Amino acid sequence: MTSTCKEKRFVSHGGDIWGFSRKYNIPLEEVLEFSGPINFMGPPPKAVEAVKQNARLIKFYPDPNPVEFKSAIAKYVGNNVRTENILLGNGSIELIYMITELLSKPFKAVIPVPSFSEYEKAALRLGGEIQFVKLPQNFSLEMDKIKASVTTDTKIMCICNPHSPSGTLYSKEEVIELVEFCQKKDIIFSIDENYIEFAEAGEVNTVAGMVKEYENLFVIRSVTKFYGMAGLRFGYAVAAEPLIEKLETVRQPWSINALASIATLAAFSDTEFIENTKQTIKKERANLSKKLGEIEGLQVYPSTTNFLLVKIKNRKINSTKLKELLAKEHILIRDCCTFVGLDDSYVRVTVRSAKDNQRLVDTIKKVLS
Repeated sequence: MTSTCKEKRFVSHGGDIWGFSRKYNIPLEEVLEFSGPINFMGPPPKAVEAVKQNARLIKFYPDPNPVEFKSAIAKYVGNNVRTENILLGNGSIELIYMITELLSKPFKAVIPVPSFSEYEKAALRLGGEIQFVKLPQNFSLEMDKIKASVTTDTKIMCICNPHSPSGTLYSKEEVIELVEFCQKKDIIFSIDENYIEFAEAGEVNTVAGMVKEYENLFVIRSVTKFYGMAGLRFGYAVAAEPLIEKLETVRQPWSINALASIATLAAFSDTEFIENTKQTIKKERANLSKKLGEIEGLQVYPSTTNFLLVKIKNRKINSTKLKELLAKEHILIRDCCTFVGLDDSYVRVTVRSAKDNQRLVDTIKKVLS
C-alpha cells in the first residue's frame, strides 16, 4: 500500500460523486458512477412517489417510538423476527458506531480484512485496539486463524456478509460457528448484511432470524445499497431484546427523519422493483464479469452482489493510475488500495446497465492499450 493510500484510508469511500465532480470539474449528470455499490436502478418508484405525497410531514418531529414502522421491518425481515428485535439507525453507519458504545474499556476488536473501514474507525473512536486478520486470496473465512486472533480483551468481532469488497457470500453455518465461538467468550458478533438482498442465496444464509438464540448477535442492514436510497440515510439492526434495550439507551433522539420511514415502507412493498433488480443485476453482473475477464491483465473475482472486485495483473499500471485515466473519460471507479489487506493492484466496479457496462469495458481497453 502506498503512502497516498494510507493517508486516504479513513476518508476514502466509494460513491463520492460530489468530490469527483468538484475535483475534475465535471457536471454531476455527466459522471458515470461505478465506485459506489448502490443499485443503479434505484430508488424504487413507489418510494419516490411516497416521499412526494407525504412531503408535508416535514413540519412535524419524527415519531420518537415508531412501533408500526419497526413491526413492518420485522415482517419484511421474516424468520420470526419480532418488533422488539428491531433497532433503527441513521444509515448502517450509526448502528456500527452505536454498538461499540456498549463495550467496556479497554477492548480489542477483531476484523477480518479487507473490509469496510468504518468498523475500525468506530472502535478506534472509543479507544479500542484493532486486531486485523488477513483473509486468504479467495476471501474465505479461515476459522482457526480468526479464532486464534481472539484474546481475553476482545469484546467485538466485525464481518460483512456478503463480503465487501469481494462479493463473497458466507454460509449461515460458517457465520453461526463464529457467533457461537464469540458467545462462549462474551464477545459481540456484529455482522453487516447490507448486500444480502442482492445474493440469490441471501435469504437462505442470513442470520437475522437467529438473534433469539444468540444474544451476542448484532445484524446490520440498510436501504442504501439494494434500494438505491443512500441520501435518505436509513438503516436498521436486528438483535435480541436485551441487546436492543441497552442500545436504545445510547441512541440519539430523532436520528431517523420522517420521510425515510415512509420511503422505506414503500420500497419494501415495491415487489416489481425488487424482482426487476434481482434479475437485472444477476444478468448484467455475469455479462460484465465475462467482458472484464477477457481483458488481458485483469482478473475478476466471483461475486454475489452488485459489484465486482478486479485485480490488475499487469504491473505497468496500478489502481490509482487506472482510476485517474478513467476519470479523464468521466468514469469513476473505486480504487481499493485504501482497504487494509489489499494493495494498489485492486479496483472495484459497480454493476450498471448493459450500455454503461459496455462503455466501462471499452474505456478500460482503450486506456490500458
